[in-house]
Amino acid sequence: MEDAAFVQWLTHRSWTVTVRYSKVVAVVLPLASLATNLQLLHDPAAPSLGWLIAWQVATEAVFLSMLLADRWQASASELLLNAFCAAFIGLCTWSGMVDISMHRDLSVYAAGMTFGAAVAAMRRRIRQPLYALSVIGLGCAFWQREGGDLERTLTGLLNPFCVVVLCLWLDRFTFARDLALYTETQRAETERKRADEVLHNALPRAVAEEIKRDGRARARKFDNLGVLFADIVGFTRFSSGLPPEQLVLVLDDIFSGFDRLADWHGVEKIKTIGDAYMAVSHVRVDALCRLALDMRLVLARYNRENGTELAMRIGVHAGPAVGGVLGVRRFLYDVWGDTVNVASRLESSGREGGIQVSEAVVRQAGAAFDFSARGLVDLRGRGPLLAYWLLRERVAPVARAELQAA
Repeated sequence: MEDAAFVQWLTHRSWTVTVRYSKVVAVVLPLASLATNLQLLHDPAAPSLGWLIAWQVATEAVFLSMLLADRWQASASELLLNAFCAAFIGLCTWSGMVDISMHRDLSVYAAGMTFGAAVAAMRRRIRQPLYALSVIGLGCAFWQREGGDLERTLTGLLNPFCVVVLCLWLDRFTFARDLALYTETQRAETERKRADEVLHNALPRAVAEEIKRDGRARARKFDNLGVLFADIVGFTRFSSGLPPEQLVLVLDDIFSGFDRLADWHGVEKIKTIGDAYMAVSHVRVDALCRLALDMRLVLARYNRENGTELAMRIGVHAGPAVGGVLGVRRFLYDVWGDTVNVASRLESSGREGGIQVSEAVVRQAGAAFDFSARGLVDLRGRGPLLAYWLLRERVAPVARAELQAA
């Protein structure tokens, strides 16, 4: 059974090539017709003149119809493509029959048939019966010209038969070529998507796209960036009795849950530093507050499932910062500025299980949450800062209740 995606791709490709070919013929044919017909005007009574003009008009109409179909058709149509193929072979056969009756060569027939077979690949085997009908039509023309002489008719059909055999081979070659091209294209697309996925997992999407486009990313200044730091309290002591592979599994399990929460809340994970987790949001600080509350729930669920008693300290601050990628190898997106330092100090000066936030966070997200004032906190390297405890969201969504029950 044929792949539907391949059928669509092949139809689109054949349609595109056929339309391009039709544009060339639609422009060149009138000029060629004018030159050819002028040569015959010295003898308007020539029997070939009427046939030639009729064939040229019909051919121009067929190619113009294809161009109009492309203009008004929303997408490539396999049915219209097959109809054009039938009309094109019919025109070639008509040309050949006229040439035979006028004792001329079959160069137009041969050129048209072989070129048509090489231009567009057809999914269905519709050309074979059309080729057979074409040979029959030429045979009738030879039979009439030779006065019913079977031997001379068969001799005359030798060249058309060779042309049709060549067309059959070209059909198979063109189809096989396009199938191979499609396979390679799909493989390249799969690899590109895999590479994009890795890049988008390592960097924010906008930064990843900029690096793909320009080879590097410019630093961006944020007038207001929410920054969250979370640290597992006492994890160094807890992990001292674990083998290295078990330690990695524990952190991976916890941080994978945090990653899913970050995606859910639409915030950007920046990095993990040992057992610490950092995320930012330059659009909505309240999303970081919800993330902090949900991170506590995820860790509580992990404790229930694994019999552990891990807890977190979380700090959140908002203010101006700069984000960017340093260097040109092993890209790592990071953010810098006093806002980042304050968020880190709020985390480290917090208490086990607590979410400590700055006054800037309360101003920006206070309408949706309950806070408790802690008072001035002396932050290392920063001095006194008014801090608050984030207690709960005032209208807890159903999803958070489900997370608590999980």
